[in-house]
Amino acid sequence: MSSAGLAGCTSSVPIIGDGDGASGPAVENWLADLSFSALFDEDELSDEYDDAELEESDQTGFEFNTVVPQAVFDNEEDLLLYWPLEQGSGLRSRAGVAATDIDWQLTQRVEWEYEFSYTETAWGGEQTYDEERQTSIEIGTVAGAFDPADVEDNLEDWAEDQAVDDEELSSEGEYEGFDLYEFETHAFGVSEEYVVEAAGGQYLDLLEALEVAIDVRTTSVGGWSETDDGEALLAQFDSAHLAEGELHEPRSIESAIENQYGDIDDMSDWQLEELEEEFEDRLDDWELELVGSASAYEFDGDTTDVQEVYLYESESDADADELRDHVESNRDIGDDWATIEDLSIDDEGRALVLSGRVRTRSLL
Repeated sequence: MSSAGLAGCTSSVPIIGDGDGASGPAVENWLADLSFSALFDEDELSDEYDDAELEESDQTGFEFNTVVPQAVFDNEEDLLLYWPLEQGSGLRSRAGVAATDIDWQLTQRVEWEYEFSYTETAWGGEQTYDEERQTSIEIGTVAGAFDPADVEDNLEDWAEDQAVDDEELSSEGEYEGFDLYEFETHAFGVSEEYVVEAAGGQYLDLLEALEVAIDVRTTSVGGWSETDDGEALLAQFDSAHLAEGELHEPRSIESAIENQYGDIDDMSDWQLEELEEEFEDRLDDWELELVGSASAYEFDGDTTDVQEVYLYESESDADADELRDHVESNRDIGDDWATIEDLSIDDEGRALVLSGRVRTRSLL
């Protein structure tokens, strides 16, 4: 599912409200604004590369999703499948927590590109090299009522099954009411109400990322909603049973070409000209300069309330008429907006907010 309509263009987003509840978590209380430089472990890098130094980094992607499992079960005849529960299944499995036993789950993923330099000694003396890498980190949270001892036992069993050379799940103390654990590329925080996991991220401090996420919940400091784009996107959102969202670089013909074919500076003039003509036909005017999107779905039997937020680089790029033209021209079966009713599009600064009601089965 994606936010350029229910069938696909850009990806969707969250759930927001005054607090966590039956319609899902208040994502502003959980989404963390992770700092790459604060998480990056140069000492670990230097163990592999001599005199390694981080030169620069750039966040290239941010996305998140949430779901209320009970709402899926309550509307299973209309959803047909349990596909919304596929997200977060890895964390539930590791913690030994069933989807039927949780209130909601949330996953946040952040991606970066970074460059570092290092030296190697050869016959000709020392030589300095630059290398570019990509990395990411995912933070998952499930909410409910848990026995921390049972969750610890389940994590130990999982780690034992995964272990190489008799490695074990390690206890890392306590932080803000959470018992902390670590195993290879995973870190966990366990309390009676939440299980939080940070995973992935070569050379990234997973325990630090976990604590940042916990801090957002306990102190409301360091949240993604404090960033310019995060605040602009989430300010327009309400809680819902299923939600997704993302930020990305401004959408343009040039960025679309580079995403598919690589750096346009490496292309000849005639190649670039042909591709520009091709991508002009692919991108609609309403998509240009789009930097993020968010979608929230509230199930109600055979119909679902939908809210979409489209965030643009500037207020002048947010053209409600272009978006409305796109929606109204994609209303046949198989199109993005085939079943939408009660359509409204509001202009909120550099964001456009689309609301309506769709047939639940059209979400597939």
